[in-house]
Amino acid sequence: MLKSPKFLSIEELPLLKRPQKYKYPKAVVFVLITKLFEAFAANGIRTILALFLRDDLSFSESFSTVLLHIFNFFGQFTPIFGAILADSYIGNVQTISYFCVIYAVGWYGLFLTSFPSNQLPLLFMVSLSLLLISIGNGSIRACITSLGAKQFKIPEQNELLSDYFSHYYFVYYMGIFLSKIVPPMIRAETSCFGKDGCYPAVFGSLGSIFMMSWIVFLIGKIYYKDERISDENVILKFFGCIKHALSTKMKSCGESKDHWIEYAEGKYSHDFIDDVHTVLKITKLFIPLPIYYALLAQQDSSWTFQASQMETTILGFRIEPDQAKAMGPVFLFTLIPIWTYIVVPVLRSCDIEISPLKSMVIGGFVSGVSFICAGILQIQIDSSPVNTVNILWQVPQFFLIMVGELLLSIPGLEFAFKQAPESMKSVLTAAFFINNAFGNLIVVLLTEIDVVKSQTIQYFVYSVLMLLGILLFIYLVRGYTRRSRFQYEDILDESDNNNALSRTSSIGEFVM
Repeated sequence: MLKSPKFLSIEELPLLKRPQKYKYPKAVVFVLITKLFEAFAANGIRTILALFLRDDLSFSESFSTVLLHIFNFFGQFTPIFGAILADSYIGNVQTISYFCVIYAVGWYGLFLTSFPSNQLPLLFMVSLSLLLISIGNGSIRACITSLGAKQFKIPEQNELLSDYFSHYYFVYYMGIFLSKIVPPMIRAETSCFGKDGCYPAVFGSLGSIFMMSWIVFLIGKIYYKDERISDENVILKFFGCIKHALSTKMKSCGESKDHWIEYAEGKYSHDFIDDVHTVLKITKLFIPLPIYYALLAQQDSSWTFQASQMETTILGFRIEPDQAKAMGPVFLFTLIPIWTYIVVPVLRSCDIEISPLKSMVIGGFVSGVSFICAGILQIQIDSSPVNTVNILWQVPQFFLIMVGELLLSIPGLEFAFKQAPESMKSVLTAAFFINNAFGNLIVVLLTEIDVVKSQTIQYFVYSVLMLLGILLFIYLVRGYTRRSRFQYEDILDESDNNNALSRTSSIGEFVM
C-alpha cells in the first residue's frame, strides 16, 4: 500500500534551504586592535626619533638622519622574512609571538637609553635597540594582515573580507595619525632630569602601548583558527628558480635561449618559469621607484629638522616641530575620498581614463615639486632670523607629497597586483614594498657621501633625482609595452593578426 506523501507546513518551508548567515569573526576584532596599537607604537618612534637623537643624545643631524633611515630600512625589508617563516614553517600566530619577544627587548633597551648617566655604551645600545624593534615590527607586519584575512570563510564571507581590508587600512592610518600627535605632546608636557622634554616618559608610553597590542593579540589566541602550513613557499621557489637558471646558464656550453630564465627548464615547469619571467619584466619597472620613497621617508628626518627652525605657533596654539608631519595623514584621509568619489567620476564623464602607470608618472612629478617647495622654503628660513618663518609654509610640500602618495604608491600597488600571475601575487607585492626599504637606503648613502653640504641644495638634488627617475620610468614603461605586444604576437596564430592588433592597443591604453 502506497504511503501518502508528507507535505511540509508553511512554517517549515523557510527551514528547508535557509542560507547560513555568517558573522564578522571575533578573532578579526583582536587583530585590528592589535594593529592599531602596534602601528601607533612603531610609528611613534619614527615621529620623535630624529629630534631625540639630535637634541637629547647630541648626535649630529646627519648621523641622526642615517640612523633613522637605517631603522626604516630594516622595518621595510624584513616583512618578506616574516612572511616566509609564517607561510612555510610555523604559521602566523607563532611567528608573531616569537618576534614580539624580540620587539619587547628592543623597547626595553630604547627605554633605558633615554635615561641620562646610565653607564651603558650609548651608541651600541641605541643601535641594537632600534635594530630589534625594526626586525620585530617588520617581521610581524605581513603576518598580522594575513592572520586577519585567514579568519574568514571563503567564498561565503567575501564581502566581509573586503570590509576587513578597509577596516585594516583605517586602523593602520589612524595609528599613524595618533603617532604624529601624541608622542611629541607627551614630551612637551613632561619634564625630567632637569630637561624640559622627557623622553623616558615618551618611550615608556609607547612601550606600554606596544605591550597593550601584545596582550590583545595573546587574548585573541582563544579565537584564532588553526593554520595550515603550505607545502612550499612561492617566494622561496621564485628565488630558487632564478638561482637554478643562472647556475645552469653558467655551466652551459654554447647553448643559447631566448631568455636566461629558460635555463631553469627541467627542474621547474614551463608555466612556473613563464610566471617568473613575467614578474622579472614587471619588477624592472620598479627600478626608479626607490627614489620616490627616498623623498617620502624624509618627512621624519629633513622635514622635521626644517620644522624645528620655524615658528610653530598657529592662531595662538603652539605645536611641536615633529607634530607638523601629522599634516600628511590628514591630507591623505581627505584626498582619497575626494579623488575616488569626485575627481575620478568627473574625469570618466569627460572620457578621460587615468591608468595606474599614467597616475604613477603624474605622482612622481608632483612629489618632485614638493621638494622644490621645501628647497624654496629653506632659502627663506636661511635668510631670516631663527624661528620666524611660520610652520604653515610647510603645508604646500606636505600636500604635494601626499598627492604623490595618492597617485603613485596606491596605483603602483594596484598595477603590481593586477599584472602579476596568479601564483606570483605575493612575490610581486613584496617586491613593490621593498622599494620603500631601498628608498631609505638612498637617503643613508647620500647623507653619508656628504657631497652636498647645503640642506637647500639637497632638496633640489632630490627633486632632480625624482625627475630623472620618472623619465627613466617612462622609458621602461614603453619598453614593457613593446615586449607585451611581442608576447601577444607570439602566442597568436597568423589568422589572428587583426585580433592581436586590437589586443595590443588595449594593453597600450592600460599601461600608459
